[in-house]
Amino acid sequence: MAVTLPLSGCVATDDSAGGGEGKERATAAIEAARAYQQAQLDHDWEATCEAMTERVRRSQGMDTIAECVEVITAPKPRDNSDTRVRTSEAIEVPALGPHPAGIGVGVGVIVDSRRPPLVVQTALRLVPNEHGTWLVDQTVNIFESESADSQAVRAALAERATVDD
Repeated sequence: MAVTLPLSGCVATDDSAGGGEGKERATAAIEAARAYQQAQLDHDWEATCEAMTERVRRSQGMDTIAECVEVITAPKPRDNSDTRVRTSEAIEVPALGPHPAGIGVGVGVIVDSRRPPLVVQTALRLVPNEHGTWLVDQTVNIFESESADSQAVRAALAERATVDD
């Protein structure tokens, strides 16, 4: 999936919650999305699993963090030093199917050593847990024919809402 659409680290002002508290929520969700994707790139499987909601882990048959790490552990295929993560604007997403309301963020993984650079985009639904930590509750690939704007993130998250992901 090669895409050369730019992703920015800014917060949307048209679709996201406005003002102070909404901006803080969006910023925290964007950082959680970036940390989740970076943990995957770093093969930090414990951090990856800890960043998922319990509902997502259980829907994939992983009741504990240890089981999650065991299931997703894979040999590191190569050095990821030329790979970076970018995030899109954050948008509010309503509860839909098994997913609670939260914030949608597009993340892009860019491999600079590839010519043209390889960009893989994913829409993430993040929801706060009881301690206010933002956790990934849904992941959906955004395909190269789609842009990584707020509409694509919202559409991707709504499209797969009834499927365990």
